[in-house]
Amino acid sequence: MIGSGGRDLEEVMDFDPEEGIANLEEHLDRLKSQAASAGFQFDRHAARNELQAATFGKTTAGKARLLLSPSGAIAIELKTCG
Repeated sequence: MIGSGGRDLEEVMDFDPEEGIANLEEHLDRLKSQAASAGFQFDRHAARNELQAATFGKTTAGKARLLLSPSGAIAIELKTCG
Protein backbone atom coordinates (compact mmCIF):
# COMPACT_ATOMS: atom_id res chain seq x y z
CA MET A 1 0.00 0.00 0.00
CA ILE A 2 1.07 3.53 -0.72
CA GLY A 3 -0.33 6.01 1.70
CA SER A 4 -0.45 9.58 2.86
CA GLY A 5 1.03 12.72 1.40
CA GLY A 6 -1.42 12.84 -1.51
CA ARG A 7 -0.12 9.63 -2.97
CA ASP A 8 -2.34 6.84 -4.23
CA LEU A 9 -3.37 3.75 -2.32
CA GLU A 10 -2.42 0.48 -3.99
CA GLU A 11 -3.81 -3.05 -3.85
CA VAL A 12 -2.19 -5.93 -5.76
CA MET A 13 -4.28 -9.05 -6.39
CA ASP A 14 -3.67 -12.45 -7.99
CA PHE A 15 -5.79 -13.13 -11.08
CA ASP A 16 -6.61 -16.52 -12.57
CA PRO A 17 -8.68 -16.69 -15.78
CA GLU A 18 -10.75 -19.60 -14.41
CA GLU A 19 -11.21 -18.35 -10.84
CA GLY A 20 -11.09 -14.57 -11.24
CA ILE A 21 -9.39 -12.42 -8.63
CA ALA A 22 -8.36 -14.38 -5.56
CA ASN A 23 -9.87 -13.12 -2.29
CA LEU A 24 -11.53 -10.17 -4.04
CA GLU A 25 -13.81 -9.28 -1.12
CA GLU A 26 -10.87 -9.25 1.31
CA HIS A 27 -8.91 -6.95 -1.02
CA LEU A 28 -11.87 -4.59 -1.35
CA ASP A 29 -12.43 -4.61 2.43
CA ARG A 30 -8.78 -3.73 3.03
CA LEU A 31 -8.85 -0.97 0.43
CA LYS A 32 -12.09 0.44 1.90
CA SER A 33 -10.51 0.54 5.36
CA GLN A 34 -7.30 2.15 4.09
CA ALA A 35 -9.28 4.71 2.09
CA ALA A 36 -11.38 5.65 5.12
CA SER A 37 -8.28 6.02 7.29
CA ALA A 38 -6.54 8.19 4.69
CA GLY A 39 -9.63 10.29 3.94
CA PHE A 40 -9.87 9.01 0.36
CA GLN A 41 -13.11 8.61 -1.56
CA PHE A 42 -13.82 4.96 -2.42
CA ASP A 43 -16.65 3.37 -4.37
CA ARG A 44 -16.45 -0.39 -3.77
CA HIS A 45 -18.99 -1.18 -6.50
CA ALA A 46 -17.08 0.90 -9.07
CA ALA A 47 -13.80 -0.77 -8.06
CA ARG A 48 -15.33 -4.23 -8.54
CA ASN A 49 -16.73 -3.21 -11.94
CA GLU A 50 -13.39 -1.78 -13.07
CA LEU A 51 -11.60 -4.97 -12.03
CA GLN A 52 -14.12 -7.13 -13.89
CA ALA A 53 -13.76 -5.00 -17.01
CA ALA A 54 -9.95 -5.12 -16.84
CA THR A 55 -9.86 -8.91 -16.52
CA PHE A 56 -12.77 -9.82 -18.81
CA GLY A 57 -11.70 -12.23 -21.54
CA LYS A 58 -8.13 -12.57 -20.27
CA THR A 59 -6.76 -16.08 -20.70
CA THR A 60 -3.47 -15.81 -18.80
CA ALA A 61 -2.94 -15.66 -15.04
CA GLY A 62 -1.34 -12.57 -13.60
CA LYS A 63 -1.49 -9.74 -11.11
CA ALA A 64 -4.06 -6.95 -11.03
CA ARG A 65 -2.82 -3.70 -9.50
CA LEU A 66 -5.48 -1.20 -8.44
CA LEU A 67 -4.49 2.38 -7.67
CA LEU A 68 -6.90 4.65 -5.82
CA SER A 69 -6.36 8.42 -5.82
CA PRO A 70 -7.52 10.67 -2.98
CA SER A 71 -10.41 11.85 -5.20
CA GLY A 72 -11.59 8.24 -5.67
CA ALA A 73 -10.30 7.85 -9.24
CA ILE A 74 -9.32 4.25 -10.00
CA ALA A 75 -6.60 2.95 -12.31
CA ILE A 76 -6.01 -0.75 -12.94
CA GLU A 77 -2.96 -2.41 -14.42
CA LEU A 78 -2.94 -6.10 -15.34
CA LYS A 79 0.36 -7.93 -15.74
CA THR A 80 0.33 -11.48 -16.99
CA CYS A 81 2.63 -14.21 -15.73
CA GLY A 82 4.74 -15.80 -18.40
